[in-house]
Amino acid sequence: MKRIYIILLTILTISVYGQDATRSLNSEMTRLKTETVLIVQSQAIDGYPLWSPNSDFIACNIEEKWYKFRLTDIDLAEAKWRGQAIGVITTKDAYTLLTDNEQEQFDKVSKFNPREVTTKNETKIELRETGDMSVSLIVTKKGEKQKILWTSGGENCHSLVLSPDEKYVAYLCELNGLVIMKL
Repeated sequence: MKRIYIILLTILTISVYGQDATRSLNSEMTRLKTETVLIVQSQAIDGYPLWSPNSDFIACNIEEKWYKFRLTDIDLAEAKWRGQAIGVITTKDAYTLLTDNEQEQFDKVSKFNPREVTTKNETKIELRETGDMSVSLIVTKKGEKQKILWTSGGENCHSLVLSPDEKYVAYLCELNGLVIMKL
């Protein structure tokens, strides 16, 4: 009987310590079956988002201060936005102030365009103004027709920045905040 407990304890220990305890942005998005995450809800974001060189942090300027948001070891909760399921970060300690040195490093790898970015494999992501104060998010993959993913209801969304690994694009929506979409 003692041997059985020792074997079970050993198996449980290996199972717990053998698991990857980090919850990445990708794994949490997969768990929620979503392609979009609201990183921070704020109408006070200025400028454009900045990615870390390894795409494991995203930063933004909120009321004259730069904050970075960790995209590893995080928890997401499901929410609704524009009629679709999205994730929102619920991890309380996922953000910290961005240092000047980090801001310089992030800025070097963050390629900003207010309305359109294109990946190396020629996928184009566009925030197209519709003329009625609305914006449509349009994705066009090489050799395919464009797909309109959503149209805002009078909200300006802008400031597209591809992640350095080109797995995500970040952008700002003025009434909601900093958003990341998986490509």
